[in-house]
Amino acid sequence: SSDLQERLTRMLPRVLQSLLPALSQHGAGQSLRVASTQVREMSSELALAQQGKRAGVGGRSSISGVTATIFGANGFVGSYVTNEIARKGAQVVLPHRTTENAVQHLQQMGDLGQVVLLSDFNITDEDMIKYSISRSNVVINLIGQRLETRNYDFEDVHVKWPARLAKLCAASPNVERLIHFSEMGAAENHKSRRMSSKARGDKLVQSIVPNATIVKPGPIVGVEDYFFNQMVYQLSFGVVATLMDDGAARLQPTWVRDVADATSALLKSEQSKGKSVYLSGPETLSVRGIYDLMIKTLRLQKDDTVHLPKSFAGALLKPLDNIRRMLPGLPMDSHFNSADYLEEITRDSMAPKGAFGYTELGMKANKVTEGLPLEPVRHFRKGGYRWGDMEEVANHVPESIKKYYNLK
Repeated sequence: SSDLQERLTRMLPRVLQSLLPALSQHGAGQSLRVASTQVREMSSELALAQQGKRAGVGGRSSISGVTATIFGANGFVGSYVTNEIARKGAQVVLPHRTTENAVQHLQQMGDLGQVVLLSDFNITDEDMIKYSISRSNVVINLIGQRLETRNYDFEDVHVKWPARLAKLCAASPNVERLIHFSEMGAAENHKSRRMSSKARGDKLVQSIVPNATIVKPGPIVGVEDYFFNQMVYQLSFGVVATLMDDGAARLQPTWVRDVADATSALLKSEQSKGKSVYLSGPETLSVRGIYDLMIKTLRLQKDDTVHLPKSFAGALLKPLDNIRRMLPGLPMDSHFNSADYLEEITRDSMAPKGAFGYTELGMKANKVTEGLPLEPVRHFRKGGYRWGDMEEVANHVPESIKKYYNLK
C-alpha cells in the first residue's frame, strides 16, 4: 500500500496538468495553474540541512520537512505567520500562556495533528523552552511588548528573553534557523526605552547565534493591528488625536500578509542567514500624512488632531508610565498614551539604503494606502461602509439627511 501511495503522489501533478486543457474551456484552467503552483510552493528546496520527513506534493496535507516552534503565535503578527507556515505542510509547536479559547483558532491553521499547543508557557522557564524547541529545526520568536507592566519590563522581554532563547537554540542539535522579530527603528542610542532594549536584544541574539535572522518590519497594519486601529479609535471615538512635532516623523508601514509571506520565504533563503531583514512598505509616509489618510478614508468633516509640544506631552504621560509599572493592566489603555512611545513616533523609522528586504526575497510589498491593507479602516466610515464611495450621490441627498451620514 505504501508503494501505491507513493506512485499516486508522483502521478498527481501530471494528472492535474492533463486536466488543464479541458478546464481552460470553462475558464478554470488559469485558477488551477495558480492553485497547483501554490500547492507545490513549499516543496521547493528549503535552506535547511536537516529536513525532517517530507511527503506529498506540498500544501496543508503534506509534510514539508519543517518543524517550527513559534513563540508569540497567538499575537497579531504571530497568527498570520503561523497560518502561512502551517498551511504549507509544516509541523508547528505553539507555546502560550493564555486561555484555551484564545488559541483555539490556531489549531485550524494546519492539518490534523500538525499543530501542537503548549500551555502555561513562561519566558523564564528554561526547561519548558528546551522542551518547546527539542524537536524543531526552525524557531521563530515574535514575543514583544508595547507597554511595561508590574510583571515584565522591556529589559525582561526584549533583552533577557531573546538572549535566553538564543543560548538554548545554540545548544540544541536540531535547531538550524532562528528568526527573531525586532523593529525597524530599533537602535541602542534611541531615547525610547523600548526601541533601545530591542536593539540590545538583537545584538545579543546575533552574537550567540551568528546565523540568526533578525526581522525588522516597519509599523505593521492589518485587521487586528495596533497602528491604524489606534488612529481610527482616536479620530472616531476619542475626544482628540494628539500629534507631536507636527507629525513630521517618516515611517514605512507594511501589510501583515506581506510580513507573513516574507517569513515563509526566509526558510528558503540562504542569503538571509546572519542578516537583518528590513520589511519596509513601498511608501514613505509622515505621521501627519497617515492621519490625513485616516480622516479622508473615514470621511470625517472635522480634523480632531491636536498639536502638542513634545516636552508638554511627555510631562503629562510620564506619570502614567510609572502607574503602569505598579498596577494591573489599566482599562482602555493604549501604548499611544505612553511617554516612551512618544519618543518612537517623533523619530524617523526607515530601512537603510541597500538593506536586505522584500526585493531580495523575490517579493513586491503592497501599499498600505490602498486596496486590502486599507480595507479594515473603511469599515469604520461615518455612515457605514457603502456611504464612503457616494460623493456623487451626496449631491442629490437633502441637507437634512447629509448631517447624519457625514456627507458634504
